[in-house]
This record gives sequence, structure tokens and C-alpha cells, in this order.
Amino acid sequence: MEKIQEDTARLSVRDIGLHVIYVNAEVDDGSETAALMRYFKTSDPDDNSQGALSERVHFLKCEEEGIKIMCGITEEIYEIGKKEGREEGREEGLRLGRTEEAQKAARNMAARGTAAEVIAEIIEESVETVRQWLEKKTEPKESGLLSLP
Repeated sequence: MEKIQEDTARLSVRDIGLHVIYVNAEVDDGSETAALMRYFKTSDPDDNSQGALSERVHFLKCEEEGIKIMCGITEEIYEIGKKEGREEGREEGLRLGRTEEAQKAARNMAARGTAAEVIAEIIEESVETVRQWLEKKTEPKESGLLSLP
């Protein structure tokens, strides 16, 4: 199968193993394709214009068993999102924790007279980053909790 890609002045054809059709869903020329695009926009369960597709949409949106299927799919998507969110949150928390510890170490070393270049080498950060940390005046926290504005 071929994919036709339009560049500014030429067309290029590549075999990607698929037959790809691009449709502008805004064009309504009265064709069957336009009717299908119109149906995709609404997915009205009472619109029977698309045969088996319309029957399936009606089943999934209106009948008890179809609604159960859709609820199950929705729950699966929700659980996947929750799991991904936890993983991203955990990773971000670890990154923030490492950064806070590196900043604390940098401030402690600077307080003992260690040069920013040496600190950067020890904590494996750029000298510029270490200097930015040291220029910021941060108040010591009373607890390990982040304060909200």
C-alpha cells in the first residue's frame, strides 16, 4: 500500500504497508463518505443511517449490556491513567527530592568554604546550576513538607 505525502512542490509515494485515506470531515458534498463523517461527529444512537455501525453504537449507548461494556472500558482507561499518574508522580517526587538534597549539600559545602566548581564536581551538577542555587536565599524548613502559597 502507499502513502502519498505532499511537499511544497512535489508528491512522494512510500510503501508503509497500509492504505491510508485522509478525509476532511468538514466537507459535506452529499456523498456516503460525508454522511459517515457526519455520523462520526455525533454518534447519535437513534441515527440508523450507517447499518451495522449504527446498531453497534445503539447497543453500546442504550442497552444495559452495552453500557456495562462501555463502563468496563472506561474503568480500564481510568485505571491505566491512575497507574501512569502514580508512576509519573513518583518519578517527579524522586527528582525533586534528589534536587533538594543536592541543593542542601551544595549550601552546606559552600558554608564551609568549598568553591562552587568543587561542589559542582562532587554533586555532579553544572557550575552554573550550583551558583544559581547558592545565590537563592532560602529559609530553612521546619518540616519536610512543602508549603503551599
